[in-house]
Amino acid sequence: MLATINNGLSGTGKPESVFISWLLWQPRGADLAVEALKEMQKLSRYEGSDPDIARLRSLFASLAGADGPLH
Repeated sequence: MLATINNGLSGTGKPESVFISWLLWQPRGADLAVEALKEMQKLSRYEGSDPDIARLRSLFASLAGADGPLH
């Protein structure tokens, strides 16, 4: 889905599935909070365009500590 988002099209995966996939692809020892902030910045371009993107961004914000705990 992230590749689809980068092309400006709405994704087909559930935000939670995309988030888990992203987590699994992070290298061992990566600072997940810092990496999540980077993803938030990427997704901010699409803010308000798709509820799935907003949900995905909120998941990254929670991981980064910018939006409270994950729920």
